[in-house]
Amino acid sequence: MKRSFLLRGVVAVGALSIAFPAAFAQDVSGELVRCGAISDDGARLKCFDALVPNARKTDAQRQAEAAAKTTAEFGLTPVQRSEHAKRENPEKAAREELAHQQDLSVTAKIAAMDITPYTAVFTLDNGQVWQTTSYGRLNTIPRVGQGVSVKSGPLGGYRLTIEGKTSEVGVKRIK
Repeated sequence: MKRSFLLRGVVAVGALSIAFPAAFAQDVSGELVRCGAISDDGARLKCFDALVPNARKTDAQRQAEAAAKTTAEFGLTPVQRSEHAKRENPEKAAREELAHQQDLSVTAKIAAMDITPYTAVFTLDNGQVWQTTSYGRLNTIPRVGQGVSVKSGPLGGYRLTIEGKTSEVGVKRIK
C-alpha cells in the first residue's frame, strides 16, 4: 500500500515538472508577442521590463507558486476561481473582458453545402467552411445564397444562425 502511494506521488511530481515549463513557455511567448505589438517605444519597453522578473524565476519557484495557487483555490467553484484571478491580476482581467465585449461574429452567404443525415457542411462566400456539431434544428432548409451568421457561443464553441430565423445550431470551423 505504501509503495503504491509513493509511486503515485513520484509520477505526479514528474508530470508536474514536465507540464509547468511548457505552460510557462506558452504564457511568456504570448506576452512577448503582445509586448512586441505595442507601437509606443516607452510602453513597449515597460511591457518587456515587466516580463523580466517572471523570466528569472527557476522552475522550482514556478512550481512552488503554482502549488500555492492550487492550495489557495482549492474548493472554489469556477466562478469563484475566476473572481479570485481577477483580483490577483486586474490588468489581465481587463484585457480578457475587452476581448469578450467585442462582437465576435461572421456574416456571409452560403456558397455551397453538403447535407447528410447526421451533419451539414457549409462553405461560405468568404472561403470559410463550417460543419455542424450539434443535433439542433435550423427549422428551415438552408439554400445556397442565403445569409448566415456565425457567433461565439456563451460556453465556447460557435453557433450558426440562418438570416431571418431564430433557431441556431452548433458548428466548428474546418477550413
